[in-house]
Amino acid sequence: MTVTLIRALLIYFTVILAMRIMGKRQIGELNPHELVITILVSQIASIPLQDNTMPLANAFLPMLLLVSLEILASVASMKSLRLRNLLQGRPIFLIRHGKPDQKQMRRLRFTVDDLIDALRQKDVFDLSTVEEAVVETNGSLSVRLRTEESPVTPKQLGVPAPDNGFPVVTDGHIVPEYFGDQLQDTAAIAKALQKESLRPGEQLVVTIDDSGTVFAVKKERKK
Repeated sequence: MTVTLIRALLIYFTVILAMRIMGKRQIGELNPHELVITILVSQIASIPLQDNTMPLANAFLPMLLLVSLEILASVASMKSLRLRNLLQGRPIFLIRHGKPDQKQMRRLRFTVDDLIDALRQKDVFDLSTVEEAVVETNGSLSVRLRTEESPVTPKQLGVPAPDNGFPVVTDGHIVPEYFGDQLQDTAAIAKALQKESLRPGEQLVVTIDDSGTVFAVKKERKK
């Protein structure tokens, strides 16, 4: 039993590492070659869990090879448009200038019901309001409404809009590097919280926008 648990932990952390190396993407956002690699890695990782007599190296080496191939393919795709189109495909317009492209719909085996369903998932219920709809390389649908149907922006109205707030406290902890390399000044965050009489440990989340406006949600007490 102990051996099984140790093998499971090793495989678990190895798969997590492999996924982190390949990059952060949801399953629905994976390109075809990325999806294939993900499926193969998961299948290979499951074999040693079912057979304790199998050396872990027999799983680690194929996984390492597949992740390496994914990295090489990604780097090569950045440098070669032809290879990128071969591995990832190209976006395909299903609607152009407000009119469904029936040829492309047949090519993708997209029925009218499929198209309308995909539009509804983008909060578009009226086909006549769509100017363009594109099936991206990961299978998702991007939609552009007609100009007269598009929401009016503050810029178009000439109205100043507040900046979006960024999290500075999550689960009671100050997070100065929430957006990767964009480090925030911890002392400035603490000062802003003190000004609002907020204690980080008592807050579920706190955001501050560029104008200094603070939004806070306090932790609920456990019952």
